[in-house]
Amino acid sequence: MLAVGLWPTRSIKTPAGLLCGALLLCLLPLISTAQEPEENAESSAASSAASSSSKSSEAPLYPSRTMRNKSLFADEIKDEAQWLDTEHGKILALYRPTEAKKTLGVLILFHAAENPQFWPPMLENLRANLPRYGWETLAISLPHKYPAPIPARPSSSSFSASASSASGETEDNTEDAAPADETAAQEEAVAAASSSAPGSSSAASSSVAREVLIATYVEAAFGFLKEKGRFNVVVLTDNSSAHQVLQNLLPQVKENKRDASVVDGPLQALVITNLQQQEPISKTELEAIFSAAQLPVMDIFFAPDNAEQHDARELHRAIAMRKKLADYQQHLIDTQPKMVEQDHQSYLLGRVRGFMKQKASGSELTSNNPQ
Repeated sequence: MLAVGLWPTRSIKTPAGLLCGALLLCLLPLISTAQEPEENAESSAASSAASSSSKSSEAPLYPSRTMRNKSLFADEIKDEAQWLDTEHGKILALYRPTEAKKTLGVLILFHAAENPQFWPPMLENLRANLPRYGWETLAISLPHKYPAPIPARPSSSSFSASASSASGETEDNTEDAAPADETAAQEEAVAAASSSAPGSSSAASSSVAREVLIATYVEAAFGFLKEKGRFNVVVLTDNSSAHQVLQNLLPQVKENKRDASVVDGPLQALVITNLQQQEPISKTELEAIFSAAQLPVMDIFFAPDNAEQHDARELHRAIAMRKKLADYQQHLIDTQPKMVEQDHQSYLLGRVRGFMKQKASGSELTSNNPQ
């Protein structure tokens, strides 16, 4: 580094010498800072790397995106949300107590919609309005029969290329690649946390068979009602999950020789909603579902009656008759007005309520009077 103070004073006597000295004094700050960019770049790179690593190492607020959506949804309806413990993690259930003087029983709604906020309007109509007529409701979402497709995330190179073509500057490539890499690292951290979190039902669903998960969900639902002293139970399930929901319940139904109108088992009646036309119940599953002859069954179809659904309805009816069901009702509801959850006088609500009143009538049983 040059220093003006080392020059002999006698050498600066001409105007040119004075001009050179003044110029050197002006250039001294630039000369000193010119030697520091490499050190500054290294320190900034180290600090950015440390900050990105600290962000990726931080534990996420929720173990997965599914649990985040359910938690936020539960916060919005705190009066109804119930977190039930299972051996494969917590599950979200929606419980609505009765709004009448007399409690007739409980309707448990099982549907293969992973998130409860995406329930079909007709089921939401039943869940929200049956408490007006003395029937409590407990709604539990089951895992999908087929996993939802995961959308492909664009690579950092394609993202940088699109940003470069839009801006026309090559510097944008490096600036956009860094956030993309950081986002990928955060997503990997969230995925790793969700796979190891013991309280995440979505994490368990990726490694446990769907049948096992549904069995634990059903057990948790009946355990919750047992703690509340609710034993007069009607089960509603969709066609894609009927066999899995009932596979552990139906073996507990015993023949009641003293009173055939009262089912000796954990449920008093069954409602099947055939909402997934693309997932019909097989013949083998129907034979198992209709194995309890004293169990009243209400079988509802919603779609327009094309040839495929007509064959499915005929199969359901034929097996129910062959199994000698004491009470089997089949309904086709496809010409009703658009269902909304606020409609407390809908046709579907009236039919289901009338069926339960006839087949599961009587006051709600309590733990003091289990008979």
